[in-house]
Amino acid sequence: MALEVRPVKDVAEFTEGVLAIGQYFGMVANEERMQRFADQMTLERMHAAWSDGTVAGGAGAFDFTLTVPGGDLRTAGVTVVGVLPTHRRRGILRALMRAQLDDAYERGEPLAALWASEETIYGRFGYGLASFCGEITLAHEHNSFAQPFEPQGTLRLIDADDALEAIPPVFERIRPEWPGMFSRNRLWWENREIADPEERRDGAGPKRWVAYERDGSLEGYAVYRHKPGFEAGTTNAELRVLEAFGTTPEALRDVWAYLLAIDWIATTKSFLLPPDHALFMLLATPRRARYRMGDGLWVRVLDVGAALSGRVYQGDGPIVFEVADEFCPWNEGRWKLEGGRAERTKDEPDLRLPVQSLGSALLGGVSFASLRRAGRLAEVKDGAIARGDSLFRWDRHPWCPEIF
Repeated sequence: MALEVRPVKDVAEFTEGVLAIGQYFGMVANEERMQRFADQMTLERMHAAWSDGTVAGGAGAFDFTLTVPGGDLRTAGVTVVGVLPTHRRRGILRALMRAQLDDAYERGEPLAALWASEETIYGRFGYGLASFCGEITLAHEHNSFAQPFEPQGTLRLIDADDALEAIPPVFERIRPEWPGMFSRNRLWWENREIADPEERRDGAGPKRWVAYERDGSLEGYAVYRHKPGFEAGTTNAELRVLEAFGTTPEALRDVWAYLLAIDWIATTKSFLLPPDHALFMLLATPRRARYRMGDGLWVRVLDVGAALSGRVYQGDGPIVFEVADEFCPWNEGRWKLEGGRAERTKDEPDLRLPVQSLGSALLGGVSFASLRRAGRLAEVKDGAIARGDSLFRWDRHPWCPEIF
């Protein structure tokens, strides 16, 4: 089998590469949609694999800036990775991962991150589970808050054009606070957040945007859909909350209070919420939200020194990691983190761990203690796990509010 992996040259090749995974989800090629997708990603970030002259697989990556604790890091936002079912178990996925991660590293991106359609695929390429998220299904009769309050702002519905101008600055005020959130450029807002084609609605109605204002300033927003319905003479409609943000705790509370009080709704649903979301403490009966948690963002450290040096810590260290990384061997060896900087060292290690575990811990959502309990690292020196967790802890769980 003759195998060639390279970036695509035009939209036609881009489409073939995307359909390697898209065909599993019933995707149909649409020239206009694929052109927008290619404009967003750029052709050079989409790798395809040709087997004997036929496109048999593809792997793309967005150019993101990802929030890490106290900072930002350039990140390859990996997406549309797939191999045709006719070409499985021929080394195509490995070749695509090799080309893609090498490319990201050469671009100076310390991290790659993705949402895994199947959790068992990406660990062998160095990705570690870095966050958890889940969905809620809250019946309307259980929408009461635990404490009484008076709303401090006002809300108004806005149209798509107003949302495109008003909402992005609010998001950018919130993003630096949440490890796991990624930057959205103008094209992303237009194509992913504001655009509302029928095929994205999953049987529900169009997007609704609501803006939250306080003292003349926009401090929050929500995006949601109605899925209307009646049964036995009463509503069984769903409200699907796509995003709900506030720049202050009061703004977030007021936005959610508005959403949960919307009339003619039987059930409110929301997806990708972190396990420490404020809503669980706001609700009087949080168990009624029926929270179902799963894996969220997976992180791959491409440059140990740059990745560790790019975030803020709760102290100066030092701590020495001995990192194993078979797929990206330039990461292997001992790294000393001290004073917020990580550099190679010959010092004896405190912790010995695979690069997957370092990716899990980087955003502060997975502790070294939990990794040790799962057999995913070794404590070489007594007390090293406690010191590491003290350094890496953050005040919130990582949150990526959108699958890319």
